[in-house]
Amino acid sequence: MTTDLGISGAAAAAAGASAKAEATVSPLRWIIALILFLAVLSAFFDRISVAVLFTNKEFQDALGTGFNPTLLGLLMTAFVFAYGCSGVLLSFVGDLFGLRRSLAIGTAFWGIFMTAMAGAGSFTQMLSMRILLGVAEGPQFSITNSLIKRWFPPREQARANSIWMIGSPLGSALGFPLMIFLETHYGWRAAFLFLALLNIVIILPLVLFFLRDNPPGAVAQPAPVAQPSYLSQVGLYCRDWRFWMLVIFNSAALVYLWGLNSWLPTYLIKVRGFDPRQTSLFSFLPFFLMFLGEVIAAALSDRIGRRAIVCLIGLFGAGATMYLVSIVPDAQTAAILIAVSAFFWGSALPPLFALSLQILPPRAVASGVGMFNGIGNIIGALSPVVMGGLIAETGSFNAGLMVLVGAATLGSLAMVPLVRRF
Repeated sequence: MTTDLGISGAAAAAAGASAKAEATVSPLRWIIALILFLAVLSAFFDRISVAVLFTNKEFQDALGTGFNPTLLGLLMTAFVFAYGCSGVLLSFVGDLFGLRRSLAIGTAFWGIFMTAMAGAGSFTQMLSMRILLGVAEGPQFSITNSLIKRWFPPREQARANSIWMIGSPLGSALGFPLMIFLETHYGWRAAFLFLALLNIVIILPLVLFFLRDNPPGAVAQPAPVAQPSYLSQVGLYCRDWRFWMLVIFNSAALVYLWGLNSWLPTYLIKVRGFDPRQTSLFSFLPFFLMFLGEVIAAALSDRIGRRAIVCLIGLFGAGATMYLVSIVPDAQTAAILIAVSAFFWGSALPPLFALSLQILPPRAVASGVGMFNGIGNIIGALSPVVMGGLIAETGSFNAGLMVLVGAATLGSLAMVPLVRRF
């Protein structure tokens, strides 16, 4: 009886603290969300920057690779693999050193590594900088999530997360045309220097002068009482077969994403014969439609209350439409189908994260999401180099596209056991 009363009292205190926090939320919180969006946008510019240069002869000659799809794909694979490992292994840095300080240090290193890439004179130097950039950007996901949790009440966290998450598709939608313009008019080294300055001159001051770890007047929340240990929660989801369905699905989705990000501009130029202006447009369109797919699917899955079926249709549709890309003869039709495929892919993402909240134990949500996202990025890292190897071996980009088709099709099947319940 005493224990029950103690737990009830603690729960009441926690509820009261939560209500008080919601009543005193800072009006600055939306500025925080905007800064986080800009940081994600800038980071994504850095991530996809080399993909635009795969057909740039000056870039190929400087690195000594020529048009070697395997080596060029390795530049993306190295980054994504380092990014995935860093996201899992360094997710603690925000808690250890402070969120603002950790993001500021990371942003400074993004600028330093992009500057070093601008001066790279060999493939080894560029590869090394891509790996270090991946390590530096890896903790951003966990830092951003932690800041949203601290600054926003629960009823606003979905909207706040949606603000910075759109930095990913918009980073590709805007980043590809931006890089094509810069490298066409000023050269590839100047393009890297521009991205370095964006990090150091704009993003870093925003983080240092406007971002704070906690809103003004924030108070520590009472410690949870009579809950299972953290390790027991982690063990619970690792033994849950449904968690591994999320891992399989997310890994397949990231194989598609990183493959598309790596080879889209090269495919449009080399296979479909587009000039830089057309390539800019048709590199923008898929990621703009991907963003629209995310928005529409988020509203739809909330409305019908079913997540798994939306995920299944989205990823399967992405694969099926990408297969059509490989067989249509008309270049513009193929480019439009790529955009439609990206729309389907985008529609699979928001329901996936909502589904994870239903499956993962409450105290281990951050760990669980970090785990399946990290594993997914590590597996997805193989996509650019595998696609490059197949292109080099067969001489056909269609062989590379089949990696995206196969991954999307097989990944969608992971949702089949979850459709009836979720």
